[in-house]
Amino acid sequence: MSCRRTAVLLGALALVAAACSSSPEIAPPVISGSLVVAGKDKAGQPAVWRVTEGASMPLLTGNAAPQLPAVALSPDGRTLAYVNGAGRIVVHDVGAGTEIVPQASVTRPLCATWSPDSARFAITADQGVSTTDRKGVVTGLITRPSGFYHDTGAGSAGESREVVSGMTCARWADPDTVLLGRYNGDLPSTIPTGGGALAPNTTVVGHVAAGTAQDLPQKEDLLHTCQGHVLLHRAPDPIVVGPTLLADASDLSRTTEVPLGARDDAWFFQPGTCALVVVAHQGDEDSYEYTVKLFDPVTGQQRSSRTLPIALGGDSGIREPVGSTAFVPSPAPGALAAAYADVNTHELIAADLTTGGARRLDGPWSEATQVLGWTAK
Repeated sequence: MSCRRTAVLLGALALVAAACSSSPEIAPPVISGSLVVAGKDKAGQPAVWRVTEGASMPLLTGNAAPQLPAVALSPDGRTLAYVNGAGRIVVHDVGAGTEIVPQASVTRPLCATWSPDSARFAITADQGVSTTDRKGVVTGLITRPSGFYHDTGAGSAGESREVVSGMTCARWADPDTVLLGRYNGDLPSTIPTGGGALAPNTTVVGHVAAGTAQDLPQKEDLLHTCQGHVLLHRAPDPIVVGPTLLADASDLSRTTEVPLGARDDAWFFQPGTCALVVVAHQGDEDSYEYTVKLFDPVTGQQRSSRTLPIALGGDSGIREPVGSTAFVPSPAPGALAAAYADVNTHELIAADLTTGGARRLDGPWSEATQVLGWTAK
């Protein structure tokens, strides 16, 4: 237990009193609807479950299991997209339990993401980025660029070598646009860079209908989207902390900076209103005080702020979420609840930012690695 101890002297008697920050006694949130969760079962094999209050049901297991983390649930909750163990792309109808398996296959898939209208999904893999519609039609969108150079290092025979660009997960800004980061690190100076194919630290914008891709002038990572509103993080370098920006998906060149403090962490866009929900932990590691702020998705101005105890961190038994956590909000309009998989403990957590309640959800998994969605049913 994390406590601060003080000694109180009464004459010759020293009394040691423990001044501890005890976990607030707040009713844990009830899971309304269903969570869809990916992770590893008790045998350590990939699986996907539907989780409701007090129960869980397997959706994908065994030979039908995905390669983690390349699995995603459509925003309408009807379809799972994933890459199976053989590298094949799969379109899985959740209600009927039927699948479409296109002929296309990929290697080392990084992720799967759905367009906001649930019409198609993107797979990012070694080959680059492809999109697939609900009928299983696969279309290549962005290739992974490469360059060749002759090794002139000591002891080399001048062999021809290839450098392949790294890529981050392609995420959807709107139903026709995906964004991803392309990176290379230190490039050999002998690699030709005509056309910028290997330009490091670049954000690439892919337009699905036109089948085209272009580079943004600055590297901007897409964090969240909501009905055409986009939250970006300008990151000129992985170590440099840049500003957090709001933009309209139809024109990413026009941005508005969100005035976030050093402790502020953008959790999600609120369903229905699209207000940006930002959470900041106040005080030291023993404190349960958090400030929850709502920002306008267009102007970036703060709408409201409220400080309350939330049962995260300290002695609550649930670790405070780290900055890279992916939060999935409750589908209820105006709600301020979210579920997430703890990136360190691989536990499934639900937290209500209105009441301050938080809880760990147990189930037939050894690790919960991704919350794929939270549906109303």
